[in-house]
Parts: sequence; structure tokens; C-alpha cells
Amino acid sequence: MKVGFIGLGTMGGSMAYNTLQGGHDLVVHDIRRESATPHLEAGAAWADTPRQVAESSDVVFTSLPGPTEVEAVFLGDDGLLQGLSAGKVYFDLSTSTPNLIRRLHDIAAGQGIQVLDAPVSGGPSGARTRNLAIAATGRCSTVARTFWMLSATKPTTLER
Repeated sequence: MKVGFIGLGTMGGSMAYNTLQGGHDLVVHDIRRESATPHLEAGAAWADTPRQVAESSDVVFTSLPGPTEVEAVFLGDDGLLQGLSAGKVYFDLSTSTPNLIRRLHDIAAGQGIQVLDAPVSGGPSGARTRNLAIAATGRCSTVARTFWMLSATKPTTLER
């Protein structure tokens, strides 16, 4: 599975690293390129824009500070929406707002793109050890298929 990950902070960095350690092709982006250093050293590819992440991924995850950043990454210039195509899936792992997620879902649905809200709970240690609770909403088969494919990863620790 080709996985894209945007937002490599305390939570996202560990989740993305564990995805890479699970043997998945990973392309990453963050506003601070230096946040991607351990991922790139472990074999991830860098994308200069969210659009490039979307173009090279089957599924894209974002772990961002809040709704303002989610909206900008999804709808902004060179945003995810410009790179996603029919059949691709976008999971927002951030704590966002229901209104924003519904709006993004409605915009993307017309293009055959699935948008799923999937905030995580478990904190930085849970992200490092893969011990997170994910409250995913969306098409059940998409959620199950995606997380099943990702579940083969082994717990690792991202050293910063």
C-alpha cells in the first residue's frame, strides 16, 4: 500500500514512522522538512506539497494541529484535493470539527474520493507504541480494509 502522511509532529511523526517500519511505501510532508529526517533516513520519500503526497499515495493521513490547518492542507493551493483522484482515501487523524469534515467529504465525494474523520486518542506514547484508539467515521469497509492492511506493523520507537 502506498501511504501518504502529512504532519510529522509528536503524534504524526511516530504514526508515520511505524507505518514505514511495517513495510509500506511512505511519502511524507510537513511544514518543517527537518521533522521528516528520521523518516527519510528510514526510506520514506519526501513530497514538496500536499498535492504531491496525494498524487503518489493510495491513502493519505493527516495529523495536524487543528481545523484551520486541515482545511488549508486539503483545499489550499497545491492541496490534497488537487492530487487525489477517484478511489483514493483521505483520513484526518486530527481533532477537527464535524462541520469541516462534512464539507470536505461533500466536496470530495463528487470526485469519488472518500474522506474519513479518524481522530486518535492515546497521546505521544500511544503513537510510539501503536497503542491508540481511533474513532473513525465513514464507510466501514474502507476503515476496516485500510487499518487491516496497516496493522502488520511492529511497534518501534522513533528516536528524535
